[in-house]
Amino acid sequence: MTKIYGMPKAEVINYKYSKLIEDWYFFSDIIGLCRIPEGFTCDWESVPLLKGTSKVSGLIHDYLSRKDSVPLVTKEIAAKVYLEFLKFRGQGFIRRYAKYITVRFAFGYFHKKKVNWQLEGK
Repeated sequence: MTKIYGMPKAEVINYKYSKLIEDWYFFSDIIGLCRIPEGFTCDWESVPLLKGTSKVSGLIHDYLSRKDSVPLVTKEIAAKVYLEFLKFRGQGFIRRYAKYITVRFAFGYFHKKKVNWQLEGK
């Protein structure tokens, strides 16, 4: 059953990025139990126009988009897990599928960064 284990605890780095200050766990019906490690840097959710309306879902998708996430998944699976958590967190049907389609078919960002990627100087 889809589940999050508490809310992620993070420190704000700047207007866009935050860094987890402790490990955070979630369970997906698609990929099982996952841990996002302390120090993981993300931009939460950056889908234009609908930005920031489901930060937890964005965090999960950011993690699964890294080239060394555990488990390592395809872009399609990462998008499906994102959709799973958008529904779990109460996003409406239209908003949910608009976001899903955007991350599923967006170019360029997938598997570019490692899990331990940090902003320079942070």
